[in-house]
Amino acid sequence: MKVVVCINNKILAEGVKKIIGENVPETLLGDHFFGPGLEAPDIVLFVSRDDIVKLKENYVGARFIYVDQGTPDNELSCLLYCHGVLGIISSDLSLNNFCKALRRVYQGEVWLCQKHLHLLLDQGLKVSGRKNFHKLSDQDRRIIQMVAAGESNKEIADKLFLSLPTIKAHLSRIFRSLRVENRAQLAALATKGMALLNLSCLTIDTLDLWLLFRIFSSNTSASFF
Repeated sequence: MKVVVCINNKILAEGVKKIIGENVPETLLGDHFFGPGLEAPDIVLFVSRDDIVKLKENYVGARFIYVDQGTPDNELSCLLYCHGVLGIISSDLSLNNFCKALRRVYQGEVWLCQKHLHLLLDQGLKVSGRKNFHKLSDQDRRIIQMVAAGESNKEIADKLFLSLPTIKAHLSRIFRSLRVENRAQLAALATKGMALLNLSCLTIDTLDLWLLFRIFSSNTSASFF
């Protein structure tokens, strides 16, 4: 895993590189501002949202993680939906979760903390969709619970003793009913609508305060599964 640190403060940049080097030893590190640089990095870790356009030009094909230090929601949404940033982490993130975030984004997954889930919910999500929770079957509710817990379609199919196409059909119907566009929005809606779903076991504790979602493009229906 190759990571470029993009922090225009040498002391902070050195500290972050030291943390990564000691806790994710398989990482090859580069420094965007102070050098040495790194060709074709897998991940770019950055702290200034103003840098994203130039960084994407410099590091084509890289995956980006932004360290949120109080950025307004509309600007965070822009990073997610306009620039394709895969990770938004809080400045108070624990060391263990920071390392986990690096590895997950490296694998092509989206990493968001609990307090950022509403960014997914607010993007193209109709509030009226929440009213349709009562129309869902018990099977649908179990599937939503598993999606919110980060389980894949195959894992859900195995646990419910159903075929993969059946799970996909359930999800297609759930998406239409709740007016969501992808699994991440579904999980965010489930988290906010736990009382409506009556999923007493789906709590912040069971989500371990973090939800990790595999990235799905909203451009094609096939990407929902």
